[in-house]
Amino acid sequence: MHALITGAGQIGTQLAGDLTADGHQVTVLRRSAGSMPGTGARVIRGDAGDRDAIRSAAEGAAVVFHCIHAAYSAPVWRRELPRRELAVMDVAAELGIPVIFPESVYAFGRGAVDLGETSPIAPASPLGEVRAELLSARSAHPARTASLVASDLVGPTAHAKSSVILGTVLAPAAAGRRAWVLGDPDAPHALTYLPDLSRAMIAAASLARTGGTVLNAPTGPPLSQRRMAEDAARAVGRKPAGASRIPSAALGACAPFSPAFREIFRQRYLWDSPSALQPGRLTTEFGLDPTPWSEVLREWAGSLTPAPPRPH
Repeated sequence: MHALITGAGQIGTQLAGDLTADGHQVTVLRRSAGSMPGTGARVIRGDAGDRDAIRSAAEGAAVVFHCIHAAYSAPVWRRELPRRELAVMDVAAELGIPVIFPESVYAFGRGAVDLGETSPIAPASPLGEVRAELLSARSAHPARTASLVASDLVGPTAHAKSSVILGTVLAPAAAGRRAWVLGDPDAPHALTYLPDLSRAMIAAASLARTGGTVLNAPTGPPLSQRRMAEDAARAVGRKPAGASRIPSAALGACAPFSPAFREIFRQRYLWDSPSALQPGRLTTEFGLDPTPWSEVLREWAGSLTPAPPRPH
């Protein structure tokens, strides 16, 4: 199979590596030049909003995985994302191939407390409104699409700027520091492991349809951020240093000066309440189970650069 991936962030990189490891041909369309070491993918520089660039990159492809993102700002999302999704779907419809999208829980608002594949779209924030508009556009387009809903992401290709849990929980735990977390440290919160999301997106290519299919990515039972911090510390041989909540007032004070903090403040409902993803079709019908948390931690701990020995 030949797959086109648009974007080379944490999801696109995981997908490229997994697909090439399974013997598939992969082309990655990205805005910046340079290779993707360890993936075996062919990289083409171009904009996912340029139909000619997409058409050229998609030559011979059987599926498009659309994985681009934009700065964490509702106005930026509304300006950058819809037009690029439309361009990708237009070309995919011409070529008769499906488009697979990673999706967040944002469009479902407070339904994220226990999200199923038939949960209604009910955004509770400006970011959620943009995600809802994207889902609506996919369902109205003639292209065959599938949207894979995932929670906060962790895994081999995650990085602290885009993985909240990595930045606020795992990285501090590895350094023996207290975790300062968003929302209630004791509220159970779902995590999606990037290799599980990648497997789900690949499997979903056969389920994409006109009108849009929405599927839950395999996601493990929710854990509190306090528990995550304790487990992460122990996984690297550290004594747990605890977890505390970043005061909402502090987030609110930063909001006027930072678009990212403004959106985090508006999204705080996700962290103040429990969140969970129900097992969906890919788990119940296709047997794609989530990777156990213990295994996720082992992979993460094994990926860390050993600290230099302390002087005697």
